[in-house]
Amino acid sequence: MVNKLLPLLKYFHALAETGSFTKAAERLCISQSTVSIQIRKLEQILGVELLHRKSKHQFALSREGVALAKETAYSFERLEAQLDSIQSASTSSGEINLSSSASIGSKLLLPIIAKLKNSHPKLTIHLQETSTKKLFFEDKIDIATNYGAPDPGFHSIYLKSITKRMVASKGYIEQYGTPDDLQQLSRHQLVMQARGKNDFQTLFARSNLDITLLQTQSVSSNLAKLDAVKLGLGIAIVPDYLLDNGADALVTITAIDLSALCEELYLICEKRRQFDNKIQWLMAQFEDALKVC
Repeated sequence: MVNKLLPLLKYFHALAETGSFTKAAERLCISQSTVSIQIRKLEQILGVELLHRKSKHQFALSREGVALAKETAYSFERLEAQLDSIQSASTSSGEINLSSSASIGSKLLLPIIAKLKNSHPKLTIHLQETSTKKLFFEDKIDIATNYGAPDPGFHSIYLKSITKRMVASKGYIEQYGTPDDLQQLSRHQLVMQARGKNDFQTLFARSNLDITLLQTQSVSSNLAKLDAVKLGLGIAIVPDYLLDNGADALVTITAIDLSALCEELYLICEKRRQFDNKIQWLMAQFEDALKVC
C-alpha cells in the first residue's frame, strides 16, 4: 500500500501547501486535471474524503485532509533535510582541480579555498596555473577561471568585473614624473607581461603614436609586474585585486582612462559536467564568496 501512496502524497502535499490546483500543477509541471485525478485516487485508496470541493477550482481540506497535510509537510521536510545532508556530504569531500592564473589563484581563490577547507576538511581543491590553452581532459581540469565570455562549448557562471590600475613606485615618479596622457606615457619605461593580453598595446591602439620604440620591461605574470614596479623598474597596469596590500608604497596614475581595460571574470567547466553535483556546488561557493570581495 505504501508503494501506491507515496507518489500520490507528492500531489496532495503540493496541493495542501499551495492551496490551489493551478499553483500545485505549476509547481509539479503538470496539468490541473492530472492533480485532480491523482487526489481522487488517493481518496479512493484511503477511503476518506480529503477535500470539501466547493467548485471546480475551490476547495477546503477536510478534517482528515488537515491531519494528512500536517503529516506530509513534516515528513517531506525531514526527507528534504536528510537528502540535503547526504548531498552535502558527497559534494563537500574528495578532490577537485581548479585552474587559474597565478595572480587570481593566490589573491582571489586561495583565501576562499582556505575557508572551504576549514569548514569541509574532507575536501581538497588543487590549484594549478592555467596554461595558454585550457586542456580540461589532458590536464585533468575540473573547473577553470576565464577572462571574458567563454566559448559556448563551456558551462560558465559570472564571478566579477576586474578593473585595472596604472601604478609606479614613489621613487620612479620622483625621478621621471607622472604621465598625464598617452604621449607622455610612451616616453616612460613600461612593465609588460611577456605572454597574454598586453594592456598598454590596447591603450596605445586608440592613438596615432608610434609604439615600435617603446621602452619595455617584460615579466612573466601580473604578480611579477607588481614586483617589478615596487623595484622601480617602470609603470605597469595591474588588476585592482593585487593592490589590497602594500598599495601605499605605490603611486596610482589617474590621468589616463583605463575603463576600456576592464574585464569580466568567469568560472567555467566542461558542458558535459555542468550537472555534476560537486562541480555545481563548488562553482556556487566561489560565486557567492566573490560577490562580497
